[in-house]
Amino acid sequence: MDVSVAIPRSAVASIVFIESGIPATHPSAPILGEERLGAGVAVAPDRVLTAHYLVMGASSVEVTGIDGKRREVRRVSLDHETGLALIALEGPPLHPTEVAAGGSVSPGLPVFLLTCTGERERKGATGHVSAVGPFEAFWEYMLDRAIMTTAINPGLAGAPLFDPDARLIGVVSLGLATVGRYSLAIPTDLYLAHRSRLEGDEPSRDARAWIGFYPQGYDGGLVVSGVVAEGPAEKAGIQRGDLILSVDGDSVSTLRELYRALWRKGPGESVGFQILRDSAIRTIDVVAGDRYDFFK
Repeated sequence: MDVSVAIPRSAVASIVFIESGIPATHPSAPILGEERLGAGVAVAPDRVLTAHYLVMGASSVEVTGIDGKRREVRRVSLDHETGLALIALEGPPLHPTEVAAGGSVSPGLPVFLLTCTGERERKGATGHVSAVGPFEAFWEYMLDRAIMTTAINPGLAGAPLFDPDARLIGVVSLGLATVGRYSLAIPTDLYLAHRSRLEGDEPSRDARAWIGFYPQGYDGGLVVSGVVAEGPAEKAGIQRGDLILSVDGDSVSTLRELYRALWRKGPGESVGFQILRDSAIRTIDVVAGDRYDFFK
């Protein structure tokens, strides 16, 4: 894969360093911290795409280009459904990268990951796409076509993933320890599909019910590993260690089944959970929340 020089030369100017400050009172601070460092990639001279949790709840966001100049942040738009954020800037224009459109990513594709380790330092890594397929996470998040790669992220999250033609194909969100799945990227197809929402003056809105818990697979079933403080699940009485049996009468045994059942409802609607606790089956009704309001 002869991209060790070509891709950085063409793409490095589009990479930015992101510093976010989050108030200690924000609901995400206990888990994600009050200071978050990350990378982003310019998709327009005044627009940067990154992972949404890097700027979620931020009271201050600083964006620094490879030239060392900081840009003023005009607006931050989050999309909890995709896990992406779009930062609108003022100041010296950035050099935007080319965004690849649909259907170009498949297993075996050579990829290049380019990220920050500080304001002026950039690092890269090469690899291949190991899989393109479903991905579910315990924070009420699911993708139908996540990109798994063998490229190990040498720096911060929010990094762009490029194809051999230096086109942006994904935004790196997570590092995965599983062999052959070292980095997970959110495909740019989702950015293109949701761009009008992210570009709008009003923030993106998610019509999905949000419960505020952390379900995980366990021995062929689902267990609640924790709840968000003051979230809908905690207020309704769901506890850590509860085994989830069904949602609105439909049996669920995987995260995908759980989320599909849950997302049939919207914020403000009641969701009925059948859970097993202390060898007793209980029914708990949870009034679903709106995570855009909760995490604003």
